[in-house]
Amino acid sequence: MKTIGTYFNIIQGHQITDEELYKTDGKIPVFTGSNDVKGYWNKTLIKEEDLPCITYPTKGNKEGNVFVQHKIFDANNTAVLVPKDEWREKINLEWFAFKFKHVLQMIQTSKENVSYLNRDLVEPHEFDIPDIEVQLKELEPIKKLKAMRKKLSLAIDKIDKILDKSVTYD
Repeated sequence: MKTIGTYFNIIQGHQITDEELYKTDGKIPVFTGSNDVKGYWNKTLIKEEDLPCITYPTKGNKEGNVFVQHKIFDANNTAVLVPKDEWREKINLEWFAFKFKHVLQMIQTSKENVSYLNRDLVEPHEFDIPDIEVQLKELEPIKKLKAMRKKLSLAIDKIDKILDKSVTYD
């Protein structure tokens, strides 16, 4: 067992206002905590060599959302986990993101019913990372379930559209 800070450098995100984004013309996406694009500008939290990396919302993350990023970005109320060089080839980030979600749900604090995940909570948390072969084996059924969830979601959307039409015509 080692701490999260042993495996990753943690970059604590910052608050970016809508006004700052509207006044800036840029091409770098600024992600919200839910991984939606809030806007674009010319700043970034990371460097190209930091990719891929992991992001997670630092505020209001009761679901434990975690995302793997593959392209340059900046982020609003979001922290970044950049694998340290000696761990980069030893951690499958998709596997880690799935496991880390549950850690975030456990360790977050709450102020006025809003959850917070600052570096002081995340960095010292202990986490065991097995050999990459074990990670990949554990990831297989997770990938299958995610694909199944996506198909079901698309099917539910189609059903909802059909039901909406039939209600409209009745």
